[in-house]
Amino acid sequence: MLCLQADTNAGWIEAASRNIIALLCDHAHCERKAAMNGMYLIMHYPQHDTLVREMITLVEEETAHFKMVVGELYGRGISLRPDRGNVYAKRLAEQVRKQDPERLMDSLLVDCLIEARSCERFTILAGCEDIPEDIRGMYHSLMSSEEGHYLTFVDLAKLYFPHATVEARLGELATVEASIVRSLTNMPQMHG
Repeated sequence: MLCLQADTNAGWIEAASRNIIALLCDHAHCERKAAMNGMYLIMHYPQHDTLVREMITLVEEETAHFKMVVGELYGRGISLRPDRGNVYAKRLAEQVRKQDPERLMDSLLVDCLIEARSCERFTILAGCEDIPEDIRGMYHSLMSSEEGHYLTFVDLAKLYFPHATVEARLGELATVEASIVRSLTNMPQMHG
């Protein structure tokens, strides 16, 4: 069901499981940025009532996820570390066209791909026995939420743009996303 055209590199789970604190810190920042992205969409497209309603819900969920992941860190006596940035997200964001209405469609579809990749990675993490059981449980609990966010972004794109146009552009962006994933160096980051 996910629109991904490439699987996660096999070495990523090893890097992630060996550096779980770095992964959790990066994950917390991903949740924070996802909430901020929802607010960005509201700020730039307030005239789209359905988008605004959906993004309010998404912001609430992503903020709750941020709190959950930070709680996992605090429970281990670890403070949140500075955000190191993310090559994956930056390279995907470069694909967003600069002018509307294309900018809105591309933004929604890039967000869709990021959520789909997160869902795939949460599934991998939830099944990795090298990761503490409580963290595996957290990732298992987050999988369906990420899938729901993926669907929200696709549905919004199809609400505001012709379905065939959305499907074609999603295919183009998914091809780029797959190329980016294949080039990643297996960092202990959610999208590393």
